[in-house]
Amino acid sequence: MLKTRIITEIFKHSSHPIALFRDNSAEWHNTRFAELPESMRAALAKWAETADGPQMFGNYLFEPLAAEQHQLIIGTDAMRSDGERQLVRSLLPALAQGGDPWLTSATVLGPLLDWPHCAALKHKTANSDDLLGHWHSGDLRPPRQIPLENSVLAALYQTGNEALTLIRPAEQYPNDPLLGHDGSALAMLQRVDHNSGQAAGTLCVWGFDGKQDLVLTGRLLSLCADLIASHLAVNGREPSGDLPNLDTFPIDELTALPGRDAFDSTLVAFEEHYRHYQQNCEMAMLDINGLSSINQSAGIEFGDSVLRDFAQKLRHICRPEDRVFRFGGDEFVVLMPYRQEPPPLRERLIQIEAEMRERAGLKEFSASAGVASLSETNGSSDDLMLLSDRRLRQAKLARNQNKGL
Repeated sequence: MLKTRIITEIFKHSSHPIALFRDNSAEWHNTRFAELPESMRAALAKWAETADGPQMFGNYLFEPLAAEQHQLIIGTDAMRSDGERQLVRSLLPALAQGGDPWLTSATVLGPLLDWPHCAALKHKTANSDDLLGHWHSGDLRPPRQIPLENSVLAALYQTGNEALTLIRPAEQYPNDPLLGHDGSALAMLQRVDHNSGQAAGTLCVWGFDGKQDLVLTGRLLSLCADLIASHLAVNGREPSGDLPNLDTFPIDELTALPGRDAFDSTLVAFEEHYRHYQQNCEMAMLDINGLSSINQSAGIEFGDSVLRDFAQKLRHICRPEDRVFRFGGDEFVVLMPYRQEPPPLRERLIQIEAEMRERAGLKEFSASAGVASLSETNGSSDDLMLLSDRRLRQAKLARNQNKGL
């Protein structure tokens, strides 16, 4: 549900005209919306009653985003920027489908900006960020952890400026783990802030080759940051702050996912959340079917690429509050906290299977899943593991029987 207070904080300084309508009247609007002609504001209020798609008003293209009784409309300057309109029209539906907002943003923003590098980083601790979305020359690179020591990211989080433009970043930050070794002549960074004002992460482009529109790049980065912040405020509320810090646990080098020790600690924490906050948690134990056969037929290096791709796609379907782990070998575990309806995990796994089968040599790809919730085990994490494992084995047995094995 869209909340006026959240929208007010996120968009009050935006350069785009934005209004939140309810019952045919503007419940809130920013300064840029108030500057529109009165006749246009009246027309927008009438249109917002039934708006189900973009509509031109003057020089602005307005996009509607409905949630129950509210209607949020965002205007982009159609005369100056097709890119802004395209970003809103592409990113809002993509964020609404779920998945990790950082990876989603890089997937949408990278091709739109057409810089060699476009990265979306989630701010984790004072010492590190998670590079969850890295679009590079048409491809998404695997996620990895970025230490903040000697990094421009640390400077961005500490300064009062929300955006930085670096000339020859390799000279200014020669040991930067993200930019220092690329040799780019230019880099542009935009901080993303939570509703509280704390840093949520960073959007970054680099690899300037002279064909990019720097003004448009800055505007798109700023708009994308606003959209991510709004999404996090409405949909991305994290559980209470007593979850373990995953940065203190070893990371699997192949998939960049935390491992078994991190999973054990996180599951115990979610058990406490269930006991004290009545917050349920869905757990999925996952197993890639036939990975050994893939290794034998296509080689271990190809099998490793399958594991990395599968791990990245799991992160993509996860919300900010979800956790995904590599359990060992070809096994993964996903933890998804919820309060009312569980997330559509099975449907998202079916989508992942379909995407994996598009790769050469993976036409028969499948993964088995054992899914269970803490409420089914009266809050016992040990029983949750046993139930998920039993359902995983049942799923694999049923698959083998269907194949006549």
